[in-house]
Amino acid sequence: MTSADRGILQYESSLSKGAARRLRQIGSADLLIGIPTHRNGRTVGEVVEAALAGVRTYLNGYRVVLMNADGGSSDNTVRHFEESDLPDNVEPLWTEYAGSNGKGVAIRSIFEAATRLKVHACLVLEARAPGIKPEWLPALITPVLQGDQIAMGCYQRSAYDAALTDNLVHPFLRTFLGADLREPLAGEFCVSGALASELAAFDVWETHVARFGVNMWLSTHALTQHLRLAQVDLGYRGPGGGEPATLADPRYLHTLETLFRLLIVHRRIWMSLTQPVTVPWRGPRAVSNRASLASDHRDLLWQAFRDGLDDYLDVWRVILQPATLDEVLALLAQEQPFAFPADLWARVVYESATVYNKGEGDPDRAVEALLPIFYARAAAYITQSEGLSAPEREPLVQEVVDTFSAQRPYFDQIWEMYQDWDDDVTRFWLL
Repeated sequence: MTSADRGILQYESSLSKGAARRLRQIGSADLLIGIPTHRNGRTVGEVVEAALAGVRTYLNGYRVVLMNADGGSSDNTVRHFEESDLPDNVEPLWTEYAGSNGKGVAIRSIFEAATRLKVHACLVLEARAPGIKPEWLPALITPVLQGDQIAMGCYQRSAYDAALTDNLVHPFLRTFLGADLREPLAGEFCVSGALASELAAFDVWETHVARFGVNMWLSTHALTQHLRLAQVDLGYRGPGGGEPATLADPRYLHTLETLFRLLIVHRRIWMSLTQPVTVPWRGPRAVSNRASLASDHRDLLWQAFRDGLDDYLDVWRVILQPATLDEVLALLAQEQPFAFPADLWARVVYESATVYNKGEGDPDRAVEALLPIFYARAAAYITQSEGLSAPEREPLVQEVVDTFSAQRPYFDQIWEMYQDWDDDVTRFWLL
């Protein structure tokens, strides 16, 4: 019995009964293109149009299923799919996924559909992907058809849109997993049919992976399980959605919680890491695009940091060392443009991650309290990189990576300050 078989037997399916019937009608396919949605009527039309153009131009020799996994949208999201002009080689699958509402659950339903269709490759596109081009489809699908298990997109974005990746996720993974995966939170990715089956069966879909932690978990899983992972330069990607600088924003919180958990779940890996992991690039590198300079939001980010002082000062006193807290509070005396030293930022992250995993309080509260401090770091990063394109920002990102690495002995020191509260803590984190 395969892991996928165990998963389908052990866990409730995220596919509705109607979707299951439709899949039986379709039978099998070569490729599945899945788009998870929830009230994306203003943006999903561009994605559907680009996906179908990509099929017509590059994939007309394959049998393709275009799947919309919707979370019960009350706007015109689903209509964009129902009214689309499908090529002859495309079978439609419009469905409302079953279970709790969340991006991760929608993606799981796509993985389940890929399993039942026995596809060779399963491509996931976000419903908001401004700047998407038909060329993204073959760029992501071809590496998987040629033997990679997963291909992840990489983009040129504004400093604001790239702030979380550039200042936290990428440096963190470089430090603890040794991996040079540049876009661990890629919204567009392709997995093999076999990998889709394995992913659908994992016991993570009752955690934050079922919502906004799914992209972080996918990258961590690929790296820790030594999958054949590739990265693809897709070029310019427009600004992301959502309200900027929102305290307790689940998009950030679920991502950081999933990232920090790797310290417990995969501690044997990062504690014994000796060799760097190089993730190969597939296809050509994109030309620098000055349009990626858009989106600033410095004022909103800085105000969110100041607002966080009122909401989270007591938590900061718990998760941060006294010297670190003093330096963070000193930032409030600055006027814009201002600076947030990379070494201070690395210490803030390491102290927060340690308390999240080994402290006695509510771990989610530790991540919530980190978010406004991240907003301050993001505002400083925007100031520091003003006028630079995404490729021109790379030396600044490398400085953060080098700082996280240099501060690693400090992390090891504070990590050992805390005693494990259970000999087998991994059983509490089902990632």
